[in-house]
Amino acid sequence: MKKKPSPSSDLPFETFTWAQVRDEVKVPGNGEEDSDRVLVLTGSVVIPHDLGLDFRQGLFAQDDEDAPPFTGLIVRGDLTVEGCVLNWENDFGPFLQVHGNLVAKRIAMGGARLHVTGDVTTEDLVAVYNHGSVFVGGNLKARTLASHYAFTVVGAVDAHRYLGQDSKVFAVAGGVEDVRDPYDAKGVFVPAVVADGRVDLDKARARLAAGKPIARDAFTSIREAFRQLVAKKLAEPDKVKSLSLEDKGLTSLPEELFLFRKLEKLNLRRNNLRALPEALGQLTELRELDLRGNGLLELPESVGSLTKLRVLDLEANCLWRLPESLSGCVELRRVNLVNNPYASVRRAFGSWRQVQLMFDFPEVLTRLPKLEVLTFEGTPLRTLPARRFDSATLSQATVLRSLVTQVDPALHAQLQVDVERSRESAAAYVGYWFRPETLRLESFYDAKADRHDFAEVLALLALLLRITIPVAAPYEETLEKFRARSQEIARHLDWDGDKPRHVHALFGALRDALGPLGEPYPGDALIAGLRDVFAAHAG
Repeated sequence: MKKKPSPSSDLPFETFTWAQVRDEVKVPGNGEEDSDRVLVLTGSVVIPHDLGLDFRQGLFAQDDEDAPPFTGLIVRGDLTVEGCVLNWENDFGPFLQVHGNLVAKRIAMGGARLHVTGDVTTEDLVAVYNHGSVFVGGNLKARTLASHYAFTVVGAVDAHRYLGQDSKVFAVAGGVEDVRDPYDAKGVFVPAVVADGRVDLDKARARLAAGKPIARDAFTSIREAFRQLVAKKLAEPDKVKSLSLEDKGLTSLPEELFLFRKLEKLNLRRNNLRALPEALGQLTELRELDLRGNGLLELPESVGSLTKLRVLDLEANCLWRLPESLSGCVELRRVNLVNNPYASVRRAFGSWRQVQLMFDFPEVLTRLPKLEVLTFEGTPLRTLPARRFDSATLSQATVLRSLVTQVDPALHAQLQVDVERSRESAAAYVGYWFRPETLRLESFYDAKADRHDFAEVLALLALLLRITIPVAAPYEETLEKFRARSQEIARHLDWDGDKPRHVHALFGALRDALGPLGEPYPGDALIAGLRDVFAAHAG
């Protein structure tokens, strides 16, 4: 049952209309009427119980249901809440604006809006839904912070922070996130609020409302959990044949892993490994290596030492080349290279300026003597190998959704290539990457300096041109993708109708960049068509 905080009758409330305090309020609007009422407390205030932020409950209760509602609380000073700052409704709630610092035992927000000019100090902070907003003008200090959306903290954050349904927990100290040593949700939060590796924020809010803990007494990182997991196995490492570190948020491999020299099967799926150490070559007994879903950029040269390897799963990474040493994997039967690059290519490389793609077929694959199955799909290959496969046992070799336009029937008889879809595949990259989520205002505009920087945007445009020209001529699909996405981007950038200058600046920069970017492609129809598309939004 939801707990309804009771009001403190001895607090020196004043009541104002929304019209009287509108200019003072800093939280985003919620459709308030001029006659709506706002509670105001002046000076440092202590509330010795929970502070509820739900309409017509607790402090915001009203005897006359027909009277204008209380739409928020302003504290003109510091606020201490000895219980929980609590909002149950996910879509809305009265706002809380504190002109000083906020100290609360617990904070559990839904759709209400919280704006604190100074610091916020609490044990646990949960923000359930993105209809609300949280702004902290100073520092934020908490034991745990859990939310499905990022909110604004001007100062430094100190907390173990969980952001997003599928994310890990990271320790943040002084505003710096330690990405080297992540935590599973179950290593920080109590089992009652963790399901399928995710924090159930509704359950977390309910426990905070009931005064129950949502965090463990001591936190255990993934790396420490691994050490605990293998502590007994390390006593006899040569007996360990199979090991799974799937979905552990790893950004590097624990050193202890390479003590298992007799390991035959290693599962590293769905981590955040951008590179693998040369020590991988020490696991010479490996038969199966699963690296799916990491965002890997390259394989180490030592992979060639895995001479007994039979299965190599590289799906959903960002590999742009394979090392020549791979030819040493003479027992390799199956190689999966579907979706390279995967969706988060920019995050994997760090910026569009650093992105590299696998345009050329890695010929080292043709030198694997026992290869049976090879799968490419969704990889922007332009070229096919200039030599036949050495393997006489190759039964399935596919190149699907690529940029390949020509196949030599004599040389590539073992390959199944859908050249008919190369134009469609090229256009698809515009749909994947040229979109509002990629070209958000903060990606090219520094609000503090009031300055635009289009380096990243233009690097993306250059990459898309390299993918598309000349594969997709005469470019109908690509131009239509650019046209539709440009309309979406312009609409999202100027959603409220008050940011047209950013739209004009962005598309003006894109239009002007077609001059130097188009020099390698004189007279190309895509360049001419894009000038019209971008000019339509450049103002």
